[in-house]
Amino acid sequence: MYTPRTMRRPLIIALAALVCVLLASVAVAQTPPDPVQPGGPWASPDQTLSLEAFSSYEELTDQLTKIDRQSDAVEVESAGVTGQGRDIWLAKIGDPSKTPVLIITQQHGDEPHGTEAALSIIKKLSNNSRDARTILDELYVLVVPRVNPDGSTIPERGNLDFSAPERDSRSCFDTAGNVIPSRLDQGRGVFTTDIDLSDGTVAWSYDINRYHWPEWSDSWQIRCNPGLGGVHFDPDQNPVPEAVAVLETYETYQPIWVIDVHNQGISAVVEDPAGDDANRPNRRVTSSVLWPTNDDVNEQSRDLSKQLALAMKLRSLELGYSEMTRYVGGDFPGIARNAYGLLGNERIAAGETVAGGSVLVEISGQTEGGPSTNIGQKSIGKLVNEARSILWAALDGTADGSLFDLDPERAEELILVNDVDIDNPRVE
Repeated sequence: MYTPRTMRRPLIIALAALVCVLLASVAVAQTPPDPVQPGGPWASPDQTLSLEAFSSYEELTDQLTKIDRQSDAVEVESAGVTGQGRDIWLAKIGDPSKTPVLIITQQHGDEPHGTEAALSIIKKLSNNSRDARTILDELYVLVVPRVNPDGSTIPERGNLDFSAPERDSRSCFDTAGNVIPSRLDQGRGVFTTDIDLSDGTVAWSYDINRYHWPEWSDSWQIRCNPGLGGVHFDPDQNPVPEAVAVLETYETYQPIWVIDVHNQGISAVVEDPAGDDANRPNRRVTSSVLWPTNDDVNEQSRDLSKQLALAMKLRSLELGYSEMTRYVGGDFPGIARNAYGLLGNERIAAGETVAGGSVLVEISGQTEGGPSTNIGQKSIGKLVNEARSILWAALDGTADGSLFDLDPERAEELILVNDVDIDNPRVE
């Protein structure tokens, strides 16, 4: 059971003063000539984007192996194996007797910025620096830097298991949770993603971030499709090994929180009705966060998740180019953000005081999808740095206890909902 240390917590007054300083610094930040482009240049329609800044599977493996060999603080192991035989690497950093936390990235193969940020954090924690010791004196840091090694090779959103059925993400349940008989046995609740193959055909593979069911037999995929049977809907076997690897990591180490890093499309900051200078309207969003939104998540877990999100928002204000908003996401229980919040329910009911924290981080820009979603290779460094900085804020605040002094409702006020997409001005 984790009880936050209080002797090193900053006073609320000091925290409030820090927030005021940060907001003031943002207010005087220089506005770029084009107010919708703070995050770097847009990709041109005819531009060939270089992905050399992102680690291949072999390069990631080599780097993790080297860190493991050189640092006594880091142990790297395989959390599972993909359908194509690649290892899903887990870096375990620090003393297992300390409080565990878990960072996962790149569930979608075309969303790589989090992997580079996670790799940087692993390196920083391995070097026995003062900053590293501050974190590792309190925390046992677990990192899965690439959940989807197969999909990253193309890159493609899904996990490249082309035996997956065609997508149909509709539920067989009504809003009250009752089964709709006419919708049974129709392929409902199947979350897969398509890819155009070289021969002109379309194939489907699993969207990993919809299969985090602790009890697979309770999943929509099983309950909505009782007559399908076979390899895809075997009630005894979740068909997505990558999701299973993360679930087993969670079950083994029981982290008090999970942060899941993704990439998103391009959008702009909306007008803040409260007039808060922390949110600069019309500037391009560089990141978004969201806590569990499933109604069944324990309020204690949701509050911890909001505290994590707020800590990351406050750290983002120190980056002059950063514009963090609130992601628009659903309440589907198989999504990692909701699943790991829900897993906190039993732990809190059993007496744990801190558990069930779960936050989605979305870094803007992807590596496939065309100029409407590609943010441009010149922004890779900035965006990786943003991901690294806000992840470190979560570690920092958890380790020194300041995270637990934050008002979770402030997250609702300060982190604005982002639902305004913007078009690439270079596309006619």
